[in-house]
Amino acid sequence: MNGPVTQSLGEGRSRDLCSSSKKGMNRFTWLIEKINLWAKRVCIVTSGAIFLLAMAQISFRYVFEISAPWTEEAARYLMIWMALLASGLAFKNGEHFSIDFLTSRMGPRLRMSVVLWMSLIAGLFVLCIILWGIPFAKLGFFTIAPGLQITMFLPYLAVPVGGVLMLLNLTFFILRLVKRRGEEGLQEES
Repeated sequence: MNGPVTQSLGEGRSRDLCSSSKKGMNRFTWLIEKINLWAKRVCIVTSGAIFLLAMAQISFRYVFEISAPWTEEAARYLMIWMALLASGLAFKNGEHFSIDFLTSRMGPRLRMSVVLWMSLIAGLFVLCIILWGIPFAKLGFFTIAPGLQITMFLPYLAVPVGGVLMLLNLTFFILRLVKRRGEEGLQEES
Protein backbone atom coordinates (compact mmCIF):
# COMPACT_ATOMS: atom_id res chain seq x y z
CA MET A 1 0.00 0.00 0.00
CA ASN A 2 2.99 2.30 0.30
CA GLY A 3 3.65 2.38 -3.43
CA PRO A 4 4.69 5.42 -5.44
CA VAL A 5 1.08 6.50 -6.03
CA THR A 6 0.15 6.70 -2.33
CA GLN A 7 3.47 8.32 -1.50
CA SER A 8 2.93 11.03 -4.11
CA LEU A 9 -0.62 11.60 -2.83
CA GLY A 10 0.73 11.93 0.70
CA GLU A 11 3.42 14.34 -0.47
CA GLY A 12 0.79 16.41 -2.30
CA ARG A 13 -1.31 16.70 0.85
CA SER A 14 1.80 17.57 2.81
CA ARG A 15 2.64 20.32 0.31
CA ASP A 16 -0.95 21.62 0.47
CA LEU A 17 -0.83 21.75 4.26
CA CYS A 18 2.57 23.42 4.15
CA SER A 19 1.44 26.04 1.63
CA SER A 20 -1.78 26.72 3.58
CA SER A 21 0.20 27.14 6.80
CA LYS A 22 2.56 29.53 4.97
CA LYS A 23 -0.44 31.51 3.72
CA GLY A 24 -1.81 31.62 7.26
CA MET A 25 1.55 32.75 8.60
CA ASN A 26 1.79 35.40 5.88
CA ARG A 27 -1.66 36.72 6.80
CA PHE A 28 -0.73 36.72 10.48
CA THR A 29 2.55 38.50 9.66
CA TRP A 30 0.66 41.07 7.56
CA LEU A 31 -1.83 41.65 10.39
CA ILE A 32 0.93 42.03 12.98
CA GLU A 33 2.80 44.48 10.74
CA LYS A 34 -0.34 46.61 10.25
CA ILE A 35 -1.14 46.65 13.97
CA ASN A 36 2.49 47.44 14.83
CA LEU A 37 2.57 50.27 12.29
CA TRP A 38 -0.52 51.75 13.93
CA ALA A 39 1.03 51.31 17.40
CA LYS A 40 4.30 52.96 16.29
CA ARG A 41 2.42 55.95 14.92
CA VAL A 42 0.41 56.26 18.13
CA CYS A 43 3.66 56.14 20.14
CA ILE A 44 5.23 58.86 18.00
CA VAL A 45 2.20 61.14 18.28
CA THR A 46 1.92 60.41 21.99
CA SER A 47 5.56 61.26 22.67
CA GLY A 48 5.11 64.56 20.81
CA ALA A 49 1.97 65.30 22.80
CA ILE A 50 3.79 64.54 26.06
CA PHE A 51 6.52 67.00 25.08
CA LEU A 52 3.96 69.69 24.23
CA LEU A 53 2.08 69.09 27.47
CA ALA A 54 5.31 69.37 29.48
CA MET A 55 6.15 72.65 27.71
CA ALA A 56 2.60 73.90 28.38
CA GLN A 57 2.95 72.99 32.06
CA ILE A 58 6.22 74.93 32.30
CA SER A 59 4.72 77.91 30.46
CA PHE A 60 1.60 77.99 32.61
CA ARG A 61 3.54 77.68 35.84
CA TYR A 62 6.51 80.02 35.25
CA VAL A 63 5.39 82.42 32.53
CA PHE A 64 1.69 82.89 33.26
CA GLU A 65 1.96 81.94 36.96
CA ILE A 66 -1.19 79.85 36.91
CA SER A 67 -1.66 76.21 37.76
CA ALA A 68 -2.80 73.79 35.07
CA PRO A 69 -2.98 70.35 36.71
CA TRP A 70 -4.66 68.81 33.69
CA THR A 71 -1.43 69.01 31.67
CA GLU A 72 0.46 66.84 34.15
CA GLU A 73 -2.40 64.35 34.32
CA ALA A 74 -2.76 64.16 30.54
CA ALA A 75 0.99 63.64 30.12
CA ARG A 76 0.94 60.88 32.74
CA TYR A 77 -1.90 58.99 31.04
CA LEU A 78 -0.32 59.40 27.62
CA MET A 79 2.97 58.09 29.03
CA ILE A 80 1.17 54.98 30.31
CA TRP A 81 -0.35 54.36 26.87
CA MET A 82 2.96 54.95 25.12
CA ALA A 83 4.91 52.66 27.48
CA LEU A 84 2.46 49.78 27.15
CA LEU A 85 2.17 50.05 23.36
CA ALA A 86 5.95 50.34 22.95
CA SER A 87 6.54 47.34 25.21
CA GLY A 88 4.17 45.38 23.00
CA LEU A 89 6.28 46.32 19.99
CA ALA A 90 9.44 45.13 21.74
CA PHE A 91 8.07 41.60 22.05
CA LYS A 92 8.07 41.12 18.26
CA ASN A 93 11.83 40.68 18.02
CA GLY A 94 12.42 39.32 21.50
CA GLU A 95 13.63 42.70 22.72
CA HIS A 96 11.55 42.56 25.88
CA PHE A 97 13.20 42.70 29.28
CA SER A 98 15.33 39.67 29.97
CA ILE A 99 18.40 38.77 31.94
CA ASP A 100 20.73 36.94 29.61
CA PHE A 101 23.63 36.36 31.98
CA LEU A 102 23.20 32.57 31.81
CA THR A 103 21.69 32.18 28.35
CA SER A 104 24.54 34.05 26.69
CA ARG A 105 26.90 31.32 27.93
CA MET A 106 24.78 28.45 26.55
CA GLY A 107 25.08 26.67 23.24
CA PRO A 108 22.75 27.75 20.43
CA ARG A 109 20.30 24.82 20.73
CA LEU A 110 20.00 25.04 24.52
CA ARG A 111 19.72 28.84 24.34
CA MET A 112 16.90 28.57 21.79
CA SER A 113 15.07 26.06 24.00
CA VAL A 114 15.42 28.29 27.06
CA VAL A 115 14.28 31.37 25.11
CA LEU A 116 11.29 29.41 23.81
CA TRP A 117 10.25 28.26 27.30
CA MET A 118 10.80 31.70 28.80
CA SER A 119 8.71 33.24 26.02
CA LEU A 120 5.89 30.78 26.73
CA ILE A 121 6.04 31.70 30.43
CA ALA A 122 6.02 35.39 29.48
CA GLY A 123 2.96 34.67 27.33
CA LEU A 124 1.15 33.24 30.35
CA PHE A 125 2.09 36.32 32.36
CA VAL A 126 0.84 38.63 29.60
CA LEU A 127 -2.38 36.62 29.38
CA CYS A 128 -2.90 37.25 33.11
CA ILE A 129 -2.31 40.96 32.54
CA ILE A 130 -5.03 40.97 29.87
CA LEU A 131 -7.51 38.93 31.88
CA TRP A 132 -7.06 41.03 35.02
CA GLY A 133 -6.75 44.30 33.09
CA ILE A 134 -10.21 44.07 31.52
CA PRO A 135 -12.18 44.08 34.83
CA PHE A 136 -9.80 46.73 36.15
CA ALA A 137 -10.56 48.94 33.14
CA LYS A 138 -14.29 48.37 33.65
CA LEU A 139 -13.96 49.63 37.22
CA GLY A 140 -12.57 52.86 35.79
CA PHE A 141 -16.01 53.72 34.39
CA PHE A 142 -17.05 54.76 37.89
CA THR A 143 -14.02 56.95 38.63
CA ILE A 144 -13.43 60.42 37.23
CA ALA A 145 -9.93 61.87 36.80
CA PRO A 146 -9.69 65.06 38.89
CA GLY A 147 -7.77 67.21 36.39
CA LEU A 148 -9.13 66.12 33.03
CA GLN A 149 -12.64 65.19 34.22
CA ILE A 150 -12.63 62.03 32.07
CA THR A 151 -13.55 58.54 33.11
CA MET A 152 -10.56 56.50 34.25
CA PHE A 153 -11.64 53.76 31.83
CA LEU A 154 -9.51 55.41 29.13
CA PRO A 155 -6.20 55.34 31.05
CA TYR A 156 -6.94 51.88 32.50
CA LEU A 157 -7.79 50.53 29.05
CA ALA A 158 -4.10 50.83 28.18
CA VAL A 159 -3.37 47.72 30.28
CA PRO A 160 -5.47 45.18 28.33
CA VAL A 161 -4.81 46.85 24.96
CA GLY A 162 -1.06 46.85 25.59
CA GLY A 163 -1.34 43.27 26.81
CA VAL A 164 -3.06 42.15 23.62
CA LEU A 165 -0.35 43.84 21.55
CA MET A 166 2.30 42.13 23.68
CA LEU A 167 0.61 38.74 23.27
CA LEU A 168 0.25 39.10 19.49
CA ASN A 169 3.89 40.08 19.06
CA LEU A 170 5.07 37.41 21.48
CA THR A 171 3.07 34.82 19.52
CA PHE A 172 4.76 36.05 16.32
CA PHE A 173 8.17 35.81 18.02
CA ILE A 174 7.49 32.27 19.27
CA LEU A 175 6.26 31.12 15.85
CA ARG A 176 9.40 32.47 14.20
CA LEU A 177 11.52 30.81 16.89
CA VAL A 178 9.82 27.44 16.36
CA LYS A 179 10.17 27.80 12.57
CA ARG A 180 13.87 28.62 12.90
CA ARG A 181 14.34 25.70 15.28
CA GLY A 182 12.64 23.38 12.77
CA GLU A 183 14.82 24.65 9.92
CA GLU A 184 17.97 24.09 11.97
CA GLY A 185 16.79 20.55 12.77
CA LEU A 186 16.26 19.85 9.06
CA GLN A 187 19.72 21.19 8.23
CA GLU A 188 21.32 18.91 10.83
CA GLU A 189 19.53 15.88 9.36
CA SER A 190 20.87 16.62 5.87
